[in-house]
Amino acid sequence: MEESYPIRVSQIGLVSVVDVSIGAIIQFGDRAEGSPKLNALAVQRAIDHTKAGSVYFESYPIFDRPLPKLIDPVADAGEDVRVKRVNHCPRINVGCISVVGVGSTSSLLAGNAMRTTAESRIKHIRQYEKTLIPIT
Repeated sequence: MEESYPIRVSQIGLVSVVDVSIGAIIQFGDRAEGSPKLNALAVQRAIDHTKAGSVYFESYPIFDRPLPKLIDPVADAGEDVRVKRVNHCPRINVGCISVVGVGSTSSLLAGNAMRTTAESRIKHIRQYEKTLIPIT
């Protein structure tokens, strides 16, 4: 019978990352829990922001809404979910990782993670003058 390794080590030759956004995580190694969170207002205006006034998170209910509930009949019934895995090698070997971008509250992880909950809430606002289009 082949040996099973309960914990494995990640070995990476090269990592190239071009861009990482706000709230993103790049981690080499194990983590027990990760909870990246981002709240953002993306405002586009026809006039300068200093002249147009401020925008406040409190004005938009999207930032106060509770997270949606996961509907899982097995977990709700109190039943256990059992997973059996056999790791035949103590190492996870990766030659090269090339990433163009890691987005808001996303994660690039080389290792083991027990639990990750990521949340990103972005309200896009565009404030331009209304133009009338003549109908011919």
